[in-house]
Amino acid sequence: MEGTFATTTVGSLAAGVRSGRWTAVELVERCAAALADAHALTGCVAAFDTERALVAAEGLDAAMEAGAGPVGPLHGVPFTVKDWIDVEGLPGTGGWSRFRDRRPTRDATVVTRLRAAGAVLVAKTAPLVESEVYGVVRNPHDPSRSPGGSSSGEGAAVGAGASPLGLGSDSGGSVRLPAAWCGVAGLKPTAGRVPTTGHFPRVGLRSDGRTQIGPLVRDPADLDLVLRVLQGPDGRDAGVAPVPLGPVADVVVEGLRVAWCPGSPGWTPDGAVGRAVAAAVERLGSAGCSLAGELDLRLDEAFDVTQRYWDRGRLTGEQVAGQLSDWDRYSSRMLGALDGIDAVVLPAAREPAPPHRELVGADYVFTLPASLTGWPAVVVPVGAHEGLPVAVQVLARPWRDDVALALSSQIAFRSPPMSGF
Repeated sequence: MEGTFATTTVGSLAAGVRSGRWTAVELVERCAAALADAHALTGCVAAFDTERALVAAEGLDAAMEAGAGPVGPLHGVPFTVKDWIDVEGLPGTGGWSRFRDRRPTRDATVVTRLRAAGAVLVAKTAPLVESEVYGVVRNPHDPSRSPGGSSSGEGAAVGAGASPLGLGSDSGGSVRLPAAWCGVAGLKPTAGRVPTTGHFPRVGLRSDGRTQIGPLVRDPADLDLVLRVLQGPDGRDAGVAPVPLGPVADVVVEGLRVAWCPGSPGWTPDGAVGRAVAAAVERLGSAGCSLAGELDLRLDEAFDVTQRYWDRGRLTGEQVAGQLSDWDRYSSRMLGALDGIDAVVLPAAREPAPPHRELVGADYVFTLPASLTGWPAVVVPVGAHEGLPVAVQVLARPWRDDVALALSSQIAFRSPPMSGF
């Protein structure tokens, strides 16, 4: 376990506990030690919860010894949670000093569901590339580089091999950008699939319908396992719909129509990212997908609508109405553009992780279309360039998270690797 924890998948960790290869306590101890090392390098941890984690793990091991069997599909798997997602008794500050003493009194729905599935919370992670409370978060592949934001600590913890499963939140790309720059798989589910109850700051269908909670993991195959635990109405988030999630194993990749967006005027990724997108498309073609050609995602329009959304606190009522109208128009146009197409491959970011700096809106230009439309979006690493991860993004039609996940597994960094971009 000592040598393999950093690379073992969520599914394999749970299987190892079920088979008796290791115990839940051993996994929690290994995770806590790895997180301490990762934190020393990256500043990724907001708060440890090791003592409670060990008590929970002991209870899980006792249940197995008594013959009760596993609690759920994630029995014994350690996990971490972004500071913005409430955990009872642990800091939930948003990274802002005015909330430094905030301690939630109940878990967010997603945390409750992971615990019920047998997962064990070990720590909370720092939000933002630099916050008032937690300071700077660094990239585990090169501490001089940015980890992306705002699920910065989660990207760093999972990318360092310290956390096998992290929960982040994504408004304009806050799961996907850290996934891309830290070299892990990240999912923004279809808007309305996973409850955001217990997210801080509070979000909802009308206050911020873009924000979704999603997982970060080492292997994209684990995204399906985790999403099945997280999804579905909780009776508190009015924006969540009871739409079934189809089994990823039932998705027939052959014949799926896949388009791609290599960029648009003014929004061109660097050479390594562009080559990665082309290689991913080629791989999907080799897997039997029907390649439907380039698709214009109107990146300029998406960026304009999002900039006005970010500035909405300074807009007049008339300007807000105009922004909402343009947002609806953009979403409708994109649905029309997707007619007859099952998925789109595009960059996750314009470049691999840059030197540490303040993030700007343009860093998210390729993640904005899925945020505005509510489509499911998966980011997966597909290789490396000059020692830094290179990732691509797969979007699918609304509620077809299964399709996005199936295609992502086809192109993720595995043997033979798509390297040398």
